[in-house]
Amino acid sequence: MNDAELLAAAPDTISIAGVFKATPRTEGGKRFLFCEASNEGTDLQNETIVAKALQESADYYLRYGNVDIEHFTKIGPRLGIPDSATYEIGQPKEVRPSGNQTFVKCEIYSGNGPAAEKANQFWSSLTDCHPPARWYASVGGQALNKAVEVDPKTQSRRVIIKSLRWHNIGMSKTPVNQHVDACATVPVGAFAKCWTPGGFDITKALTAGYGTDSAALTGGGSLREQSLQGKPLNYFDYREQISKAIRDGKLGTPCAQSIKEFSERAFGMGPDEAAEHTERFMLDLRNRIKRGT
Repeated sequence: MNDAELLAAAPDTISIAGVFKATPRTEGGKRFLFCEASNEGTDLQNETIVAKALQESADYYLRYGNVDIEHFTKIGPRLGIPDSATYEIGQPKEVRPSGNQTFVKCEIYSGNGPAAEKANQFWSSLTDCHPPARWYASVGGQALNKAVEVDPKTQSRRVIIKSLRWHNIGMSKTPVNQHVDACATVPVGAFAKCWTPGGFDITKALTAGYGTDSAALTGGGSLREQSLQGKPLNYFDYREQISKAIRDGKLGTPCAQSIKEFSERAFGMGPDEAAEHTERFMLDLRNRIKRGT
């Protein structure tokens, strides 16, 4: 196939797949999903979208775009899918680049009635199933500028999407881009570095420390058990061990992602348990700063 044929075969609606494994979480009753939209990996359609193209179209996507199931809100009318508009399950809230990666924070709809039915089903598959259902994000948009280039690693030709009008992320069970990871409700990637919009200083939060002197405790607190090694006995034991690890510099730059990974590595926790403990720890820190303690 020559370059012209390769370009002609490349669809104008592109699909860049991948989301992180979900660990159910809400913020003030709102339901958020964090996705890695792209990392410039070549997908199964032999396409690569450059990060700059997504970044340049981010404002358009945030203003006019949506989140749906399998792009059905966009392609449904053409395929004759009944009530294709009901497949919309959310809206994008923020786009953050990180090198050649692009991360998106989406809010998933909640409520009652037909309009929220598929959003509720989607969220239920992440929160009520054990293990959670695996979903992958596929970026949908109209390719405005594409070219054929040679991949420097494989020496094979691929279609490079250099500009697009980004209008959709479709949640899919079958990822086209197999270079990205799973879906998460705990902030990951570029979002993990800034847990809240205003951010907060973990070092400041731990200045006084969460460490306790058992001899100084009274009542039930004086009877609290602590593990000497291995997996923490409870959340309070976990909080103290993580606090000490941060103060001792064992986590490098502390953030939600590094704390979760440390919990899995040092304490032998599974991904879900580590994410839940990390979430509680980060929220605990945020409340501590708000109180000024």
